Amino acid sequence: MRIAFIIRDLGHGGAQRQLVLLAAGMRREGHDVSVIHFYDGAFRAELEAAGVRTVCVGKKSRWDLLGFFFRLVKAARTSRPDVLHGYLAESNLMALFLKPFCGFPRIAWGVRDSQTDAHLWGLLGRLSFRLNCLLARFADVIICNSSAGRDYYLARGYPAHKTHVVPNGIDTGRFQPKPHPRSDAPTFGLVGRLSPMKDHATFLKAATLVPDARFVIVGSGDENYAQEMRTLAAALGIADRVTWLPAQDDMPSVYAGFDCLVNASAFGEGFSNVIGEAMACGVPCIASDVGDSAAIIGDPSHIFPAGDHEALAGRMLDFAKQSSPLALREEPGAPQKENAIKLQNAPHARPRSAHLAERDGYSADAKPRQRIIDEFSIERLIERTTGLLGKKVMWITTGLGSGGAEMMLAQLVSGLPKLQHVVVSLTRGGKHAAALSNVHSLDMPAGKPTLKALWRLLRIVRREKPDVLMGWMYHGCLVAALAKFMRVKRTPMIWNIRQSLYDLKLEKRGSALVIRALAGLSWLPDRITYNSRLSSQQHEAIGYRASKTQLIANGFDLTKWTPGTPAPALIGRFGRNAAMKDYPTFIEAAKLIHAKHPEARFIIVGAETETLDAPPFIEVLGERADLPALTASLNIAVSSSAFGEGFPNVVGEAMACAVPVVATDIGDTRWVMGDSGHIVPPGDPQALAKACIGILEAGITQDHAARERIERHFSLTSVLRAFETLLSTTESPTHRPTVLPTYQPCVE
Repeated sequence: MRIAFIIRDLGHGGAQRQLVLLAAGMRREGHDVSVIHFYDGAFRAELEAAGVRTVCVGKKSRWDLLGFFFRLVKAARTSRPDVLHGYLAESNLMALFLKPFCGFPRIAWGVRDSQTDAHLWGLLGRLSFRLNCLLARFADVIICNSSAGRDYYLARGYPAHKTHVVPNGIDTGRFQPKPHPRSDAPTFGLVGRLSPMKDHATFLKAATLVPDARFVIVGSGDENYAQEMRTLAAALGIADRVTWLPAQDDMPSVYAGFDCLVNASAFGEGFSNVIGEAMACGVPCIASDVGDSAAIIGDPSHIFPAGDHEALAGRMLDFAKQSSPLALREEPGAPQKENAIKLQNAPHARPRSAHLAERDGYSADAKPRQRIIDEFSIERLIERTTGLLGKKVMWITTGLGSGGAEMMLAQLVSGLPKLQHVVVSLTRGGKHAAALSNVHSLDMPAGKPTLKALWRLLRIVRREKPDVLMGWMYHGCLVAALAKFMRVKRTPMIWNIRQSLYDLKLEKRGSALVIRALAGLSWLPDRITYNSRLSSQQHEAIGYRASKTQLIANGFDLTKWTPGTPAPALIGRFGRNAAMKDYPTFIEAAKLIHAKHPEARFIIVGAETETLDAPPFIEVLGERADLPALTASLNIAVSSSAFGEGFPNVVGEAMACAVPVVATDIGDTRWVMGDSGHIVPPGDPQALAKACIGILEAGITQDHAARERIERHFSLTSVLRAFETLLSTTESPTHRPTVLPTYQPCVE
């Protein structure tokens, strides 16, 4: 992506720090990143050192409007952005106003608070807030750094389907525990600009109720407000216990001097950076219940109602008692009551965290730091943001049921976080529908398009404005072609064909008509992808454009499909009950095997298999959710398909579980299996039975060569990489390479 961030200034501040981390991180990921700012600041050098272009448009005064906007347009046009990303209210408006001057890029807004302090602003500030609420629906994506912020702005008219939460990211490499000298009294620190929003008054009033503790206030800001707070500290009689420090550059060292950080904000807090930074430094935190502070800290006992100084004092006293060394150990034979008395009589005890890690004369709490690493790292910030700013792919599929094609689609949507995903299913429900987000159903009766469904499709396409259309399976490809004509903007389209094509007479009449129609429309898509080499050849033979062919085979999650302990002589056939799966051949083969080996057991698993006429020695389990475990329990896996199979997932899944496979020579089964397992002709129960009997009598229970083949050629990681490249680079026919890339991991 080419992304241009717009922000008022690059001075010290939480929003600016987040912008620096995000811009530098996206630059490391290979994106073309620039930052346009109205006023200069200290972070400019850090951005340029990370390879990020910075452009200062130099706003001269409040009334420098026309010249300022002209310079802003010039700077934005020079960046040629795919995405214009505003940071904070006035920058969000500028990004929106710049859109027609920059070729109509996607517009992203950054919302950094949970309750605006517009009542403290002048006329222009209040006007800016009103305009943001009014024009929010014209942004393409709105990113809040807190759930509280999202809820606040949704209540003021921001569109819910465009407004997302991406928590801030903390630089855990920079913010680490540091040594600090021991002290007999606990030290509570408050970090933040000197502003009524940070509510220093509540912090100072609470301090009067916590004797034998020290307090440090770090921050710069309004001098009148600062003097007011110093006067309050003197009036409360705690001036000698409060240390005032201006904004500091080396914050890890500042946090190291605290036993506990306090955030007393009264309003406006979205995601508190100081809480995340302190926790990354191993410093426990107490915070007012404002914004997402409670969610960041994760411990309700460290949260107090905003403005309640008595509740804050109670939290501080509890912390001092619970973190005392006496609270962390019990003397042998000493009753708990005696320990509690000792704790109450030890006001000068050195504070210690409940998850203390002592070394070299200083202490740090490992639990807060680990929480930040797990939930709020820079890597998570970049991944989540890139996913919201990346291309929006609309997957249009026949359904989201239990088939292999549906499972592959679900894995791709879940495994490609750098892209935005919208899934449109022609039919309602399905096994994978609940697991995916942003799913829409056209509610079409099977094979019967309706005017209501077409109208619903038009509304979805116009609302979501996809950058790429992906047709999934035949009917999905046809509807994707309709969706393409519904977009005013030229939208690339890709088709994905999931089965082989032996004879149109074997297909349902409606499906055969769709297949023929797609052949005539095959000039429309930018790519036609197949999961089978044989399938591509068969479709090209009936008129599908060969110049648009790209092969991407199926992939398997090797952490999910793993070898287990096979049950002796257990033979299984997995798959939905459909003519192409040819269950009658499997059942006839099972009868022949059972006649020679009565100890053999058989199971059938799949949707609607309960209706099969199977003999008593075959156990029909129907549709199951524990397929990996069931597959790994097999002695032999069978695929008896007679036609239609492109890339047989059940074969690859069994191979990944090191289960010996006997399969019919349909689609790319032979290619998938290589030298492993046994290939037999379709519709031949005698050949199928003979191959299975051979494995049983040879005493073969596992096929590790099959597992190695899947690892080497058909891993899910390689497939995800191939689809990510395809979807990220598909723009227009003029951008297509002369020689289409093949799926290299599957080519031997």
